[in-house]
Amino acid sequence: MILEPAALTEITLAALLLLILICFYCLRGKKWRINNGVLGLGFILVVAVEAEDANGAAVIDGDDYYYYCTVDIGSAGGINEFLLAVPLSKCKERSPLYRKKFDGFTLRSAIPSSDKTWGNWAGTINLAPEAIFKPTSLTDLQDIVNLARKNGRTIRCAAEGHTESSLSVTNKYLVIINNLKNVQVLKDKHYGWVVTAEAGVSLNEIDNILRINNPPLALSSATIPDFVRAAGVVATGSHGAKTTLSIMSDQVVSMKIVAANGKVYEFCDTNNALEMQAARVNLGLFGIIYSVTFRTEPMFNLRMTDTLPLAKDFLVPSVVKQLFESSDSLQIFYWPFNSFDSEATQPLDPTKDKMWVKQWVRSDENPTFSPEELAALRVYQNQSSLQANPQYQLLLNNPEYTPAISSAIWRQGPGLSPTSFVLQAPDAIHFLSPASKNIPVSFLGFGFKVDPDFKNFVKELQAIINAIYAAAAQNSFPLNSISDARLIRSSHALLAPNFDPDPNAIYCFIDLVSYHFTPGFQTFASSFGQKWIQNYNAKPHWAKEWEYVPNVKSYLSKAYKKQIKTFEKIREKYDPNKLFFDNESLQEIFNGALHYK
Repeated sequence: MILEPAALTEITLAALLLLILICFYCLRGKKWRINNGVLGLGFILVVAVEAEDANGAAVIDGDDYYYYCTVDIGSAGGINEFLLAVPLSKCKERSPLYRKKFDGFTLRSAIPSSDKTWGNWAGTINLAPEAIFKPTSLTDLQDIVNLARKNGRTIRCAAEGHTESSLSVTNKYLVIINNLKNVQVLKDKHYGWVVTAEAGVSLNEIDNILRINNPPLALSSATIPDFVRAAGVVATGSHGAKTTLSIMSDQVVSMKIVAANGKVYEFCDTNNALEMQAARVNLGLFGIIYSVTFRTEPMFNLRMTDTLPLAKDFLVPSVVKQLFESSDSLQIFYWPFNSFDSEATQPLDPTKDKMWVKQWVRSDENPTFSPEELAALRVYQNQSSLQANPQYQLLLNNPEYTPAISSAIWRQGPGLSPTSFVLQAPDAIHFLSPASKNIPVSFLGFGFKVDPDFKNFVKELQAIINAIYAAAAQNSFPLNSISDARLIRSSHALLAPNFDPDPNAIYCFIDLVSYHFTPGFQTFASSFGQKWIQNYNAKPHWAKEWEYVPNVKSYLSKAYKKQIKTFEKIREKYDPNKLFFDNESLQEIFNGALHYK
C-alpha cells in the first residue's frame, strides 16, 4: 500500500497502534537503544514509495513523500511520536541522525539525486534523464535496481564521464557510481595479492592504497588517465600500453554485479570461465558492476624515456618492431605541424616533422624525483594544459591558426627536449594526470591486428600524417591535437575489440584526437575508421567515438556475430527483460548479429 500525505489524516489511532505492535513483534530480540530514559526505535515504513502515477508506478520527482516511523516510549509508556511524512525533495540522503540512531532497523530508500542533468567530460554528451541516482552502498544499488524493475524503467551507468560514445545515454534512470569508494587488498590463495575496488574507485585511489600496502604493490598496466573509475575501465575494455598484456579487463580475476533481480552475482574463472569471458567487457549489459578485483604485482620502477626522432626516420617497420620487442610499454604520438616555421621558405614541411616516442622499460634504479619534486612536476603539467586550453578554443573559429598554435604548444611541451626519468610504476603509467583532464577533446579510437612485419601499422601512421597535410593544402585543419598509438596483446574477452584466440597476437589501438567541436573532425576521423574496417577488420574502442562512422553498426553486427550470440545467452540469464539494455547503438548491433545468417 502506498500512502500519500492527504491520506495520513484518515489513518486511525487504532490502526497506528496496531502497526506499532506488529513492528515490535517483528523486531523482538533486537537491541534497543536507551536515550535519556526514552526507549527509541525507528524504521522506514515504505521503502521507495512516495506517490503513484496513473499507471501505478512510483513517482520519484517533485513534492512526493516517503515515510518513516519513530516510536518513543517514555517511562510511563506513553507514545510521543509515531509517523512522519518527509518531502522527497528535502531528503537526498538518509539523515546522519537516523543513520546513527536507527541503522539496524532501516530499509534504505532508492532516492534520486537533486541533479537533473549530466554531461560527459568532453562536453559532447548532455542528458536530462528521468532520474539520476548516486548510490553509496551495495544496498543502494539493489534498491535502485528493484525500483527500476517495479516501475518498468531502464538503467544505464556512468562514472567519470570519460566515455565519448553513447554507452551512458538514457532518458530513464542514470546511475552515477562515483560514490562507491571502498578498497581492500587481500592475499588470494590462487592469485596472490589482489585488490578489490568498488565501482567508483579511481585508478589513482587504487594506486595509492597499493603503494602503502605491506608489501607495496602495483597494477601491471593501466590507462594513462588515473581519474577514471574501476567499473568504467573494465566494462568498456579500456587499456594501457604494456606490450605483453592486453586490456585492463584481462587483469580482473573476479567481479560482482547487481543483476536485474536485485541480487549480487560473482563472476570469475573458477565459477564459470565462459561467463567470465563475457563479463570482462560487458558494456553494462549484465547489470551494475558493484566491485572488481584486479591482479597486482610487487611495486616496480620504470625508466620512461621520451625521444623525438624525425618521422621519416622512425616510421620504418623494422625500427618500430625492434622498439616494441625491447619495451615494457610503448606509446607513439604524432603532433600535427610540429615543425611549422612561419619564416621558412616552406612553412609546412612534413619531412621535418618529428614523432614523440614514449618507451618504458623496467629498472632497478631509484626514482629520479622525490615525492615533492614529482608533485611540483604535476602542478606544472596541470598549469601548462590549462594555459593551452584557450589557445585550442581559438581554433574553433580560426582553424587557419592551427599550424602556428599546434607547433607553439609542441615546443613548450613534449617537443622541448628528449627526457629520461625513473619513476614508480603508477607515476610512469599515468604520466599526464591530471593534465589530461583540462583539455576537452573528441577522439576516435580503433584497433586492428598488426602484421608480423609491422608494415600495416607503420603504413597507417604515415597515412595520418599525409592526410593532415593534404587537408592543410585545402585550408582545412580537422586534426589539431594528436594522433597516438599503443601496441598490446590480444584479449579473450568476447566483446573486446582485440578479441583473438591467439594469445600472442599483437594489436594496435590508434586514436585521432582534436579539440572538441573542431570543424571537420568527424568527417576526417570517419574516413580512417572506414579505411581500417575495410582493410583490417578493425573494431572501435567502445568508450571512444565511433558511432558516426558510416555503416559501422551493421559492420559490427557481422564482425561480432559469433561472440554476440554466446554473450547474449549469458546476458539473458541475468537480465531477461532487458532492464539494462537501454542503448540504441548496442540494440542495433545485437539485433543485427542475432538475426544475421
